Amino acid sequence: MTEAAYFAKWLTPYQPEQPTLVCLHGFTGTGATWQSLAWPATVNVLAVDLIGHGRSPVFVHPTRYRMAQVVAELQALLAAKQILAYHLLGYSMGARVALAWALADPHVVSVILESGRPGLADPTQRLARQQQDNALAAKLLTAPLVEFVNDWEKLPLFASQRALPAAVQARVRAERLSQQPFGLAMSLMMMGTGQQPNYWPQLAQLPPGLLLVGEQDAKFQRLNLAMQAQAPQLDYQVLPGGHCVHLEHPTEFLAAVITWLKQSA
Repeated sequence: MTEAAYFAKWLTPYQPEQPTLVCLHGFTGTGATWQSLAWPATVNVLAVDLIGHGRSPVFVHPTRYRMAQVVAELQALLAAKQILAYHLLGYSMGARVALAWALADPHVVSVILESGRPGLADPTQRLARQQQDNALAAKLLTAPLVEFVNDWEKLPLFASQRALPAAVQARVRAERLSQQPFGLAMSLMMMGTGQQPNYWPQLAQLPPGLLLVGEQDAKFQRLNLAMQAQAPQLDYQVLPGGHCVHLEHPTEFLAAVITWLKQSA
């Protein structure tokens, strides 16, 4: 039996002569997060719902949530569409997936990582993060989803999002509350930051890339500067906003992405 593929939607009309950009959302999000950007018709924009999120498979064997399997299924998705060269754009969890994908797939032309990281190099930190993610997963499986979302939205990482218009905040909250707790729990347990491989030693093997971080996100500025120090083919750019720049400052974010794609053509 063929397993169900990930849900993906073109946000611009596909034109074979134009570059293709595959967009990967963050934890508790969906591909719809990219629809608020005013994408030009000069880019083929494909927004994917990652496993356990949105309209992609949720109630499947946990091994399908492992990073290597996620990457393999994403590669298969593009192969089925007969697209042989593409750029990747990932936010947070999606950036971690995009990084892993770019290391595994010669069809990736370039990679744009928004608030991304290559895992944890220190084994003690990895174990601590695994325990933390497993505890969050346990809460997802035993308590109402609204309790998890309420706690998630209070994290300092998302403090800058409280300045967003009420309608935007409501849309993001609705997206989070639309998820299946099992899918979120498996994402944490099987491909969370503590569970994913440590890609720090492989950063120099990445294709050309752009690292985007928010000016209010000091932690990810430090991480991304350290990434660039190991991989000079990665450009580094600070944009207005916090952890989720594409939501908080979509105009500036889109301009940076389009400029990068033109340079990478």
